[in-house]
Amino acid sequence: MFGYVKPYKPDMRIREFDLYQAVYCGLCKQLGRLFGPFARLTLSYDFTFLAAVSLALSPECPGFEKSACAANPLKKKTCLVPCTDLSYAASAAMVLFYYKVKDNIADEGMIKRIGYRLLLPLAAGARKKAAKLYPFLEQTVADSMKEQANAESAQDTSVDRAADPTAKMLGGIFAGLLPEDTLQNDPQKRVLYRMGYQLGRWIYLMDALDDIRQDVSRKGFNPIARKLSITAWSKEEQKRANEYGLQVLNLSVTEMASAYELLDIRRYQEIINNVIYLGLKQTQAQLMEQSLLTKKEKKARRKAMKKQAGLPIEQTTNQSA
Repeated sequence: MFGYVKPYKPDMRIREFDLYQAVYCGLCKQLGRLFGPFARLTLSYDFTFLAAVSLALSPECPGFEKSACAANPLKKKTCLVPCTDLSYAASAAMVLFYYKVKDNIADEGMIKRIGYRLLLPLAAGARKKAAKLYPFLEQTVADSMKEQANAESAQDTSVDRAADPTAKMLGGIFAGLLPEDTLQNDPQKRVLYRMGYQLGRWIYLMDALDDIRQDVSRKGFNPIARKLSITAWSKEEQKRANEYGLQVLNLSVTEMASAYELLDIRRYQEIINNVIYLGLKQTQAQLMEQSLLTKKEKKARRKAMKKQAGLPIEQTTNQSA
């Protein structure tokens, strides 16, 4: 996934923020335990959300512990203790990371391709271990990736068809949050699939909207550009894409929220509510605003934001929550 599924922090209470941070840090730890230090670099908000939903459905909360932070060994942070909820999210992250690396090797230019080829052995080893832990995860993602390639290579692919493989993949991953012996027609399993399906569709369309400028310039496939017959990027064309994107994205968020309301949530409801009802739409708004900026304007804005946050201009930040 792509880091779009974020909470809206200004509306989170301190207790909720601390809980979210503990899940985020716990997932970071679990990635390192299961797949090695490099796996921590794949940590994202998206899989933190997957872990939070899994924990919200679990009969019991596994608890928390103070642990040293890999980024700052002298500082201890509260982390969720190792559990199957974190293992599942970490394994899903590794399987998807492997296929993302392979996709980038096929799509990127020569220089970037070399870097991804160097990453491939690490990604392949992690994917193999994840597939042993959760075989159906590997099958679900592999099938979806093949279907995605077929959809994007077809001349008559619509926006809905292009988004369908990723949507089905996330639907399968979310449905897999329930125990393996859960019946396929179990109401909660169907609800989770629907929730994941709409989230997957939303993520795919967000990525398409985010990549229009790049895809059009290199004549790559982009379902929204094809739908609107955009052949050259301009602010006017981006505005047109954003207007269309807002409609389809809001539809997926609404459908996802409708499914979510049917789940039997045991904990973390405030956090999940924040992500679904506030975070997704805030991320949409930020992406659309950024899409209209030139590279120079984006760089100036990043510098201004870092300066406002009290960070050195040259300092980079990761996706810490």
